[in-house]
Amino acid sequence: MNPLEPGDVEAFLSEYWQKKPLLIRSGMAPINPPLSADELAGLACEEDVNARLVLEHIDAGDNQTPWSVEYGPFDENRFATLPSSNWSLLVSDVEQHVAEAVDLIDKFRFIPDWRIDDLMISYAPPGGSVGPHTDAYDVFLIQLTGQREWQISTQYDNTLLKNTELSILENFHAEHRWVLNPGDMLYLPPGVAHHGIALEDCMTASVGFRAPAINTIVHDYADYIASKIDDSELYRDPDLKPQTHPAEISAQAIEKVKQILLERLTIESGAVKQWLGEYCSDTRSRTPLEPEQQFISFTDFEHALQSHSLHPASTSRFLFSRDGEAAILFVDGDSHKVPPGFAETLCQRDIDVTRLLQEVDASTSRLLLELYHKGSLVLDE
Repeated sequence: MNPLEPGDVEAFLSEYWQKKPLLIRSGMAPINPPLSADELAGLACEEDVNARLVLEHIDAGDNQTPWSVEYGPFDENRFATLPSSNWSLLVSDVEQHVAEAVDLIDKFRFIPDWRIDDLMISYAPPGGSVGPHTDAYDVFLIQLTGQREWQISTQYDNTLLKNTELSILENFHAEHRWVLNPGDMLYLPPGVAHHGIALEDCMTASVGFRAPAINTIVHDYADYIASKIDDSELYRDPDLKPQTHPAEISAQAIEKVKQILLERLTIESGAVKQWLGEYCSDTRSRTPLEPEQQFISFTDFEHALQSHSLHPASTSRFLFSRDGEAAILFVDGDSHKVPPGFAETLCQRDIDVTRLLQEVDASTSRLLLELYHKGSLVLDE
């Protein structure tokens, strides 16, 4: 089975997704890595890139750190001082910085866009690893170059190793072992313990899927609802009655607060839709791209579209949800009421400009220009 093949998607989702691991031999073969090991190291030296080095200290004593981690950006001289084995370089959000990486992550759009998190790429010499651990999210592990052995276990002791800030399992024992070659792929659902060890110089890609904690969902939604309530609205009790003890919180007061919560903490579908779209498209932690040129009018922008391709910026996130006869377009944490055809077209990785212009009206033309000037849309030759 290969979930990248349209005919296998439904079976993969029903049999494996969030249920059990799946090894997919040659699932992406032949594979062309989106960047080289040297380019990955160069990326890790840049200011706006999320990178880390994980080193295993084989000869560490009882009171020494068996594993250590360093965070980028790195000086390029750091790589010249690393040992010949037992370390890993990991760079997250590669799709934001390398255009070719977007093509790789696009292959996994059989999972809804709002669930896709990022593409991480790692490089390791022989013995390189980040230790046995678990993740709280679904992940596809794709071998780009070289060989890596993956060990997994679904039944394990979750005691963590001491003397390290990394969450490494202390007593990991593998139930299954596989050596992955370039183009091989391993899917792991949340909570499966895994340990990947480089057998030679190798690069591995990891496509991760966001899985927000339930308490985060409840907390963020409650904050969203609270933000819609006017600060001038106060608790009122004009019907207050005398009570026996001044320190008692009366049943009447409890019932009044309960009613406020029931009335205001709505879980109506429209409110949940609005919050979820804005929450999942939020990119405030990312640095927006600067547009290469400014357009005074939509007519000028439309003229440029005749000779350029248009696509969402690598740092932006476009989502939509149907809303009756219309749609709500969510871009980078903001929402816009638009025609459904416009939303569908704009949320494609390679936007069909001809179709898009057929959907444009006065309102959406202003929105397109706004999204371009904000850096959410990019024009390419």
